Amino acid sequence: MFEKGYEKLNLKRMMLRIEQLPSAFENFTIVHLSDLHVNAKTPLHALETLVAKINELPVDMVALTGDLFDAKPSRIRPQLEVLKQIKHPVYFVSGNHDLLFTYKTLRTEIEALGFILLDNHIVTLKRGDAAFQLVGLSDAFSAYFGIKRHEKELFATLDPQLPTLLLAHQPKDIRFTKHFKIDVQLSGHTHGGQIYPFGYIVRLFQPYLHGLHVKGKTQVFVTTGYGCWGINMRFKAPSEVVIIRLVGAKDAD
Repeated sequence: MFEKGYEKLNLKRMMLRIEQLPSAFENFTIVHLSDLHVNAKTPLHALETLVAKINELPVDMVALTGDLFDAKPSRIRPQLEVLKQIKHPVYFVSGNHDLLFTYKTLRTEIEALGFILLDNHIVTLKRGDAAFQLVGLSDAFSAYFGIKRHEKELFATLDPQLPTLLLAHQPKDIRFTKHFKIDVQLSGHTHGGQIYPFGYIVRLFQPYLHGLHVKGKTQVFVTTGYGCWGINMRFKAPSEVVIIRLVGAKDAD
């Protein structure tokens, strides 16, 4: 029940069904990684193990849903050099801690890692004639850092004929999917409460604490995340790195 931060690499596998998934994207596989909260004390060996495992997995992309930074980048260069070794495409959206520590230099830092910054942008992945949309939102606290998200305008430019995956750090951004065709939202932020019973407090601010839920036509998955914040410990809220396999409706049973 107790887990020291960064001591375990708990891999979780799950399958998500998308009704209109093109056959070309059948079994498209995503590593959902979130809430690393890297600071100067984050053990290098833990990150090395994490990166080695991700690199050996036969996956198509990594979805990094925020709170990578928990210190100024200048203080965590060794840790960032390790993360830079991830060989798969990494699509990143900011969390509140990322904005706190790097909001003026976030794009520079993310691009230096070789990651794709998806904040308030849409990327269309293509396989032959088939396509799949990724859309990202910067953290829900963006306005406090002078960042305007224009969520409705962004979502209005999505192609409703294409399957769509939303990356958003905080689960409460599910509220923006009501009037748009978002098939799946991936989020973090909550740490699953990190230390029981703090999850009850988290639920006062977020609609979901962890796991898979359905809101309207959107599936939302909230990971408990990989790292810790504040106290380097978890209790009844184990960390996780989630491997998600997408399948069409006919293959989900």
